Amino acid sequence: MIEDFIDSALIIDDKESEIKELKLLLNKLEIFAKHYLPSELKQNGPVLKNRKIIFLDLYVEPDKSLIPNISIIRSILKKRIGKDFGTYGIILWTKHPEDIISFKEKIANDAQSYTLPLFIACIAKTKYLESGNYDDLMQDINLELKKNVAASFFIYWSSLVAKGKDQSITNIYSLIPNYINQELDLKFVLLKLAQNYTGIPEAKLIDYNLEHDAIKAFSDMLHGEIINRFNSSINLFENIDKIKFSGNPDEEKVIFAALNSALLLDFSNINQNIVIPGNVYKVIDDHSFFSLEDAPPSSTKIIIEVTPPCDFSIDKKAKRSRVLGGFYVSNKIAKTQIDKYGKENFYKELSNININDIKQQIIRFDYRYFGSLNEEDLKNPSKYKLIFRVKDKLFADILQKLSSHTARLGLSVIK
Repeated sequence: MIEDFIDSALIIDDKESEIKELKLLLNKLEIFAKHYLPSELKQNGPVLKNRKIIFLDLYVEPDKSLIPNISIIRSILKKRIGKDFGTYGIILWTKHPEDIISFKEKIANDAQSYTLPLFIACIAKTKYLESGNYDDLMQDINLELKKNVAASFFIYWSSLVAKGKDQSITNIYSLIPNYINQELDLKFVLLKLAQNYTGIPEAKLIDYNLEHDAIKAFSDMLHGEIINRFNSSINLFENIDKIKFSGNPDEEKVIFAALNSALLLDFSNINQNIVIPGNVYKVIDDHSFFSLEDAPPSSTKIIIEVTPPCDFSIDKKAKRSRVLGGFYVSNKIAKTQIDKYGKENFYKELSNININDIKQQIIRFDYRYFGSLNEEDLKNPSKYKLIFRVKDKLFADILQKLSSHTARLGLSVIK
């Protein structure tokens, strides 16, 4: 398992003689290994490049006790590892497994300073030094990691992504066997994939980041490859009735809001000059029909562009967009205040979500505020400011529920 995850390793140890056999083993497994003395990293050492695993001597200064050594290590990590270091794990060399608890407790405070490790495992270096044999090291690491099922899952998932990425690229390149025209033909294939992603007509491509859609389309293909390659079980959800959150309900809601935001909203691939289904705008114009009068006083009025994708893909001559009005407001609002926005004329699936740095919001769309706007008005940030897009899954649900609401025929019956 761990062999598939790592292709490079970093060793931080104060005794070069004690890691010689470790480096030989890693090289034998075709894992590039770089060794640093702690003294090299304490002062003016280099910014470290990502290595998937760090073998770390817990007592980098043997004459000091545990806590001072942990402080030294934390200082090294703060100076040499940035926030964009990438995923990695730490193997602590120590004969005392209880030390790992203190280590974890201390570095847990460093989340804002550098990327924290995916896992921390404890291995007794003396076992290998005394026997002079490192052949069982990877097997021992795997046994330790099996105790951390969540870490095992992410290691396995990372391996699937790496293999799926290679296969996705191979599949695309294999479509163009002619090397003479390969570059041009591949650009053509990527163009069609990108255009197909949102169905944007060519007339609207000015200022539109089509490369972003190419990445998304390619990611969808990668997703298929990852799923197809899954053929293992690590018992992630064994004893499911015992899987509980360790924090309090408020902390749990903070996590859920962040997950909802990541899964459902897109804050990066937006452009005020391009009107696309799923765009969500803040209503700046107080005189707009979509400036809901009965929204909560502390709310922010918004609209979402809900033109069906099949209509959007045709360059409309009318240049008008279908929009649906709504608002977002802190979910700390009193229940009695928000309850009235839970009736059948509201889209009410989003009750705990982050909007950029605005944490834990409720979003409501009111089906009664359904109409159309000139595209030029939506491009005007003094009237409607683009703040995010909803992702496909959420857009489809909003559109389906809006369609169901507007299609209610009703029947007047004489009783």
